[in-house]
Amino acid sequence: MVLDSRLSKNSNALVALSGGVDSSFALSLAIGGYRNVRAGYVDTDGRGIPASAEEVADFLGVQLVRLDASERFKTDVIDWSQDMLLKGLTPNPCVRCNERIKLRMLYEILEPSEVLVTGHYSRKQGDLVRRGSDNSKDQSYFLSMVDSRIISRCVFPLGYLTKEQVRSEAVAGGLPFRKDESMDLCFELLVDREKPGKILNTFGEVIGTHQGIESYTIGQRKGFGAFGRRMYVVAIDPVSGTVTVGDREDLLSTACTVGSMNWFRKPSGSCIEAKVQTRHRRRAATADLEILNDSIQVKFKEPEEAVAPGQVCAVYLDTAVIGGGIITAAERLERKL
Repeated sequence: MVLDSRLSKNSNALVALSGGVDSSFALSLAIGGYRNVRAGYVDTDGRGIPASAEEVADFLGVQLVRLDASERFKTDVIDWSQDMLLKGLTPNPCVRCNERIKLRMLYEILEPSEVLVTGHYSRKQGDLVRRGSDNSKDQSYFLSMVDSRIISRCVFPLGYLTKEQVRSEAVAGGLPFRKDESMDLCFELLVDREKPGKILNTFGEVIGTHQGIESYTIGQRKGFGAFGRRMYVVAIDPVSGTVTVGDREDLLSTACTVGSMNWFRKPSGSCIEAKVQTRHRRRAATADLEILNDSIQVKFKEPEEAVAPGQVCAVYLDTAVIGGGIITAAERLERKL
């Protein structure tokens, strides 16, 4: 089993523990690799440490610290996400939570001799994050907005393993982890400011009504079966309160602008070719990048689908994440009628 080179009996570790199989197994690996180990649970809903996390910590004989993140989570993730939706944008609360809450709060209590161990399926090379070996579980995209100072202290022991290996070895070791999988979203957005509006087609014709733009995101197709064919959300206008739907081809973009850049390794040149990933479930696409002060201009080699303002765009060189930012605008492909 290949682990980070900093696994050493001469250093200590703080392990992010949720009680699920990934964080539980990461904790068990850390115990075998570090001199002193403790665990931290980031409590985002104020309900306290779940029984599954306590059972794992007790089973492995480590101290478990609770960090109360309920207020920060509400302000920096839930309220922020709701505000984005009301503006017709597509937020990524999971990336935001890693950036502002979970990893940051654990980093804030790190002792000088400690590294921060997490159960992310990602790898490290120096201070760069690389894709995990298990492509189906790779979580490097979710780390693209995390402060480089935090990343420099992180260790990802599951990066060279598959999910099947982790679960099998955790079961074999008798770890009492929570059996159900964590969802991508650890909360539900409860926006109570719904304002009805019109649904338009790409010609600007009214074809229906909706109960609030915050219920829609670019690329969404669920709920449009009544129109007789597959329809997708292609635009959201918060000023007029309209949602525009169209065909899949109407989702294609040739370019986008990405702001609020977080660089792990900013390119020295002003123009480079790189891979960009505009959603967690999307493949990385080849693009030409123009590097500006706090933003980049992305021109896709081939039209890219469902590029949504508000979403995160992660930039890769080979398998390494060199930065990430927030999509502020997308240039749609003009369809020939």
